[in-house]
Amino acid sequence: MSRIVITLVVIIGLLVGGLSWRLYEAHNTIDRQQQTLQDNQEKMADKNSQLIALSLLTETNSHAQTELYATAEKNGVLLRERLHTIEALTRENKTLRNWAATKLPDDVIRLQQRPTFSRGEDYRQWLSDNHPLPAPQISP
Repeated sequence: MSRIVITLVVIIGLLVGGLSWRLYEAHNTIDRQQQTLQDNQEKMADKNSQLIALSLLTETNSHAQTELYATAEKNGVLLRERLHTIEALTRENKTLRNWAATKLPDDVIRLQQRPTFSRGEDYRQWLSDNHPLPAPQISP
């Protein structure tokens, strides 16, 4: 009988030990999951603030772009009016028409020439380079 009692005590001890180990593992799993949940909540809060900032930036950009388009449209209207005025003046005034038809001197044409640029950085580099004026061609 004592053998049965000892066997039962050992089995109960093993069961209690196994259950306490499983309980310990469950507590560890819960702690890890709580930490993961906390980290994910912090990440979501960060992403949420980034999205809010991005939304504000997008709204500001959209407003600025709308203003830019309105300004470009106004400039287009002013340019068309100016070209129309120039055409009207050229048609009405013979002296002005003759002056507009006169070819520019070669030196002035060379001053207006510049390479084509595909990027703003290329243009800034070209501006910062030293470009001496060409020597005038003196005709005899």
